[in-house]
Amino acid sequence: MGRAREFDVDAALEAAMRTFWERGYEGASLSDLTEATGVGRQSLYLAFGDKQKLYLAALDRYREHFYLPLLEALSGNVDVRVALREAILPLVDGSCADDPRGCFLIAAAAERAGEDSAVRSRVTAAFAGLETALLEAAQRSRAVGLVADTVDLAGWAALTVATIQGMRVMEAGGIDRGTLIRALDTALAMLHP
Repeated sequence: MGRAREFDVDAALEAAMRTFWERGYEGASLSDLTEATGVGRQSLYLAFGDKQKLYLAALDRYREHFYLPLLEALSGNVDVRVALREAILPLVDGSCADDPRGCFLIAAAAERAGEDSAVRSRVTAAFAGLETALLEAAQRSRAVGLVADTVDLAGWAALTVATIQGMRVMEAGGIDRGTLIRALDTALAMLHP
Protein backbone atom coordinates (compact mmCIF):
# COMPACT_ATOMS: atom_id res chain seq x y z
CA MET A 1 0.00 0.00 0.00
CA GLY A 2 1.37 3.45 -0.98
CA ARG A 3 2.04 6.21 1.48
CA ALA A 4 -0.45 9.03 1.80
CA ARG A 5 0.59 12.35 0.30
CA GLU A 6 2.28 14.53 2.85
CA PHE A 7 1.64 17.85 1.14
CA ASP A 8 -1.24 20.03 0.05
CA VAL A 9 -1.76 19.29 -3.64
CA ASP A 10 -3.75 22.49 -4.20
CA ALA A 11 -1.07 24.65 -2.59
CA ALA A 12 1.62 22.91 -4.64
CA LEU A 13 -0.35 23.45 -7.84
CA GLU A 14 -0.86 27.11 -6.96
CA ALA A 15 2.88 27.55 -6.39
CA ALA A 16 3.68 25.73 -9.64
CA MET A 17 1.21 27.94 -11.51
CA ARG A 18 2.87 31.07 -10.20
CA THR A 19 6.33 29.73 -11.07
CA PHE A 20 5.36 28.84 -14.65
CA TRP A 21 3.52 32.15 -14.98
CA GLU A 22 6.58 34.08 -13.86
CA ARG A 23 9.28 32.08 -15.65
CA GLY A 24 7.53 30.28 -18.49
CA TYR A 25 7.69 26.58 -19.26
CA GLU A 26 11.29 26.53 -20.45
CA GLY A 27 12.46 28.97 -17.77
CA ALA A 28 11.01 26.97 -14.88
CA SER A 29 13.43 24.22 -13.97
CA LEU A 30 12.45 21.23 -11.87
CA SER A 31 14.57 22.71 -9.11
CA ASP A 32 12.56 25.94 -9.34
CA LEU A 33 9.32 23.98 -9.15
CA THR A 34 10.37 21.83 -6.20
CA GLU A 35 11.63 24.91 -4.35
CA ALA A 36 8.44 26.88 -5.05
CA THR A 37 6.11 24.04 -4.12
CA GLY A 38 8.14 22.70 -1.21
CA VAL A 39 7.60 19.23 -2.66
CA GLY A 40 10.33 16.79 -3.62
CA ARG A 41 10.79 15.84 -7.27
CA GLN A 42 9.50 12.28 -6.87
CA SER A 43 6.42 13.39 -4.92
CA LEU A 44 5.73 16.11 -7.49
CA TYR A 45 5.89 13.54 -10.29
CA LEU A 46 3.71 11.09 -8.40
CA ALA A 47 1.07 13.77 -7.86
CA PHE A 48 1.10 15.42 -11.28
CA GLY A 49 3.06 13.27 -13.70
CA ASP A 50 5.82 14.96 -15.64
CA LYS A 51 6.63 18.66 -16.04
CA GLN A 52 4.32 18.91 -19.05
CA LYS A 53 1.33 17.58 -17.10
CA LEU A 54 2.10 19.92 -14.21
CA TYR A 55 2.19 22.82 -16.67
CA LEU A 56 -1.18 21.83 -18.12
CA ALA A 57 -2.65 21.55 -14.62
CA ALA A 58 -1.23 25.02 -13.87
CA LEU A 59 -2.94 26.42 -16.99
CA ASP A 60 -6.20 24.84 -15.86
CA ARG A 61 -5.78 26.39 -12.41
CA TYR A 62 -5.14 29.81 -13.96
CA ARG A 63 -8.31 29.47 -16.04
CA GLU A 64 -10.29 28.62 -12.89
CA HIS A 65 -8.92 31.67 -11.06
CA PHE A 66 -9.11 34.28 -13.78
CA TYR A 67 -11.44 33.18 -16.57
CA LEU A 68 -14.32 31.44 -14.83
CA PRO A 69 -15.09 34.47 -12.61
CA LEU A 70 -15.11 36.65 -15.73
CA LEU A 71 -17.53 34.28 -17.46
CA GLU A 72 -19.76 34.25 -14.36
CA ALA A 73 -19.77 38.06 -14.21
CA LEU A 74 -20.83 38.26 -17.84
CA SER A 75 -23.74 35.91 -17.22
CA GLY A 76 -24.93 37.76 -14.12
CA ASN A 77 -25.80 41.21 -15.48
CA VAL A 78 -28.19 42.19 -18.26
CA ASP A 79 -25.98 45.14 -19.28
CA VAL A 80 -22.87 43.69 -20.89
CA ARG A 81 -21.05 47.01 -20.59
CA VAL A 82 -21.51 47.13 -16.82
CA ALA A 83 -20.71 43.44 -16.39
CA LEU A 84 -17.54 43.58 -18.46
CA ARG A 85 -16.26 46.74 -16.83
CA GLU A 86 -16.92 45.31 -13.34
CA ALA A 87 -15.16 42.07 -14.27
CA ILE A 88 -12.15 43.58 -16.04
CA LEU A 89 -11.30 46.51 -13.77
CA PRO A 90 -10.23 44.31 -10.84
CA LEU A 91 -7.94 42.37 -13.18
CA VAL A 92 -6.40 45.59 -14.45
CA ASP A 93 -6.09 47.02 -10.95
CA GLY A 94 -4.62 43.82 -9.54
CA SER A 95 -2.21 43.27 -12.38
CA CYS A 96 -1.03 46.84 -12.63
CA ALA A 97 -0.66 47.22 -8.91
CA ASP A 98 1.26 44.15 -7.84
CA ASP A 99 1.43 41.52 -10.57
CA PRO A 100 3.02 42.76 -13.78
CA ARG A 101 3.25 39.33 -15.40
CA GLY A 102 0.27 39.82 -17.68
CA CYS A 103 -1.86 36.88 -18.76
CA PHE A 104 -0.49 33.37 -18.25
CA LEU A 105 -2.62 32.05 -21.14
CA ILE A 106 -1.11 34.58 -23.54
CA ALA A 107 2.37 33.71 -22.34
CA ALA A 108 1.57 30.01 -22.81
CA ALA A 109 0.25 30.68 -26.31
CA ALA A 110 3.39 32.59 -27.25
CA GLU A 111 5.80 30.08 -25.75
CA ARG A 112 4.19 26.68 -26.20
CA ALA A 113 1.05 26.63 -28.38
CA GLY A 114 2.96 26.35 -31.65
CA GLU A 115 4.58 23.09 -30.60
CA ASP A 116 2.23 21.68 -27.97
CA SER A 117 -1.30 20.75 -29.04
CA ALA A 118 -2.51 20.34 -25.44
CA VAL A 119 -1.47 23.91 -24.60
CA ARG A 120 -2.97 25.19 -27.85
CA SER A 121 -6.23 23.40 -27.06
CA ARG A 122 -6.47 24.95 -23.60
CA VAL A 123 -5.65 28.45 -24.82
CA THR A 124 -8.07 28.19 -27.73
CA ALA A 125 -10.84 26.86 -25.49
CA ALA A 126 -10.37 29.67 -22.96
CA PHE A 127 -10.46 32.40 -25.60
CA ALA A 128 -13.41 30.78 -27.41
CA GLY A 129 -15.30 30.47 -24.13
CA LEU A 130 -14.74 34.14 -23.40
CA GLU A 131 -15.86 35.10 -26.90
CA THR A 132 -19.03 33.03 -26.55
CA ALA A 133 -19.79 34.55 -23.13
CA LEU A 134 -19.30 38.06 -24.52
CA LEU A 135 -21.55 37.33 -27.50
CA GLU A 136 -24.30 35.89 -25.30
CA ALA A 137 -24.08 38.80 -22.87
CA ALA A 138 -24.30 41.31 -25.73
CA GLN A 139 -27.30 39.45 -27.15
CA ARG A 140 -29.06 39.66 -23.77
CA SER A 141 -28.29 43.37 -23.63
CA ARG A 142 -29.61 43.85 -27.14
CA ALA A 143 -32.83 42.01 -26.24
CA VAL A 144 -33.61 44.68 -23.61
CA GLY A 145 -32.57 47.60 -25.81
CA LEU A 146 -29.13 48.32 -24.31
CA VAL A 147 -27.16 47.49 -27.46
CA ALA A 148 -27.79 48.98 -30.89
CA ASP A 149 -29.27 46.70 -33.56
CA THR A 150 -26.61 47.84 -36.02
CA VAL A 151 -23.69 46.35 -34.09
CA ASP A 152 -22.18 43.10 -35.41
CA LEU A 153 -22.17 41.28 -32.07
CA ALA A 154 -20.03 38.35 -33.18
CA GLY A 155 -17.43 40.77 -34.54
CA TRP A 156 -17.64 42.85 -31.38
CA ALA A 157 -17.13 39.77 -29.19
CA ALA A 158 -14.05 38.70 -31.18
CA LEU A 159 -12.63 42.23 -31.05
CA THR A 160 -13.28 42.48 -27.33
CA VAL A 161 -11.42 39.22 -26.63
CA ALA A 162 -8.50 40.64 -28.60
CA THR A 163 -8.79 43.92 -26.68
CA ILE A 164 -8.81 42.19 -23.29
CA GLN A 165 -5.82 40.03 -24.22
CA GLY A 166 -4.03 43.05 -25.65
CA MET A 167 -4.66 44.89 -22.41
CA ARG A 168 -3.01 42.04 -20.50
CA VAL A 169 0.04 42.21 -22.79
CA MET A 170 0.19 45.98 -22.44
CA GLU A 171 0.00 45.83 -18.65
CA ALA A 172 2.83 43.31 -18.60
CA GLY A 173 4.80 45.86 -20.61
CA GLY A 174 4.16 48.55 -18.03
CA ILE A 175 1.45 50.55 -19.78
CA ASP A 176 -0.44 52.74 -17.33
CA ARG A 177 -3.92 51.96 -16.03
CA GLY A 178 -5.51 54.98 -17.74
CA THR A 179 -4.48 53.75 -21.19
CA LEU A 180 -5.85 50.29 -20.45
CA ILE A 181 -9.17 51.71 -19.26
CA ARG A 182 -9.46 53.85 -22.41
CA ALA A 183 -8.98 50.73 -24.54
CA LEU A 184 -11.74 48.92 -22.63
CA ASP A 185 -14.08 51.90 -22.75
CA THR A 186 -13.57 52.22 -26.51
CA ALA A 187 -14.56 48.59 -27.02
CA LEU A 188 -17.62 49.08 -24.83
CA ALA A 189 -18.64 52.29 -26.64
CA MET A 190 -18.93 50.33 -29.87
CA LEU A 191 -22.07 48.67 -28.53
CA HIS A 192 -24.08 51.87 -28.63
CA PRO A 193 -22.94 54.04 -31.54
